Amino acid sequence: MSSAVQSNRLRNALPEIDTLFDHFFGSGAVKSEGPSAWRTPATVWEAGDKLHVELDVPGASPEAVELTFDKGQLSISVERPAPAADQDRKVWHNERAYGRVTRTLSLPETVDPDTIEADLNAGVLHVTITKRPEAQPKRIEVRGS
Repeated sequence: MSSAVQSNRLRNALPEIDTLFDHFFGSGAVKSEGPSAWRTPATVWEAGDKLHVELDVPGASPEAVELTFDKGQLSISVERPAPAADQDRKVWHNERAYGRVTRTLSLPETVDPDTIEADLNAGVLHVTITKRPEAQPKRIEVRGS
């Protein structure tokens, strides 16, 4: 199977992947908003006392990323600029897209929005959010008599 066919199959599967996120995390868990020329895959996981979100944002600079938290939702907007026009450039085939994409994640009440941190490295945006202290497991000491 050619790479172009595989690429088209993946592109066609992205709406279904968003539906699976909605099914697993609840309606409105992760959404792309507005018409967008490109989509960014997201991974969400929990480890220890933190919730992690990663998005693939190749070609985006830290200045092109905007994170906002409002009413329990973390919105991540990324602008990927198109390459500068070049009169000598004759494009034969292009599967890359540009523009703004926004992903919105409904966060559980157990996270502390004041601890949101983001790092962009090698085209991957990693967002870390710590759970509230009262939501973290608490070890109970057992005393002997």
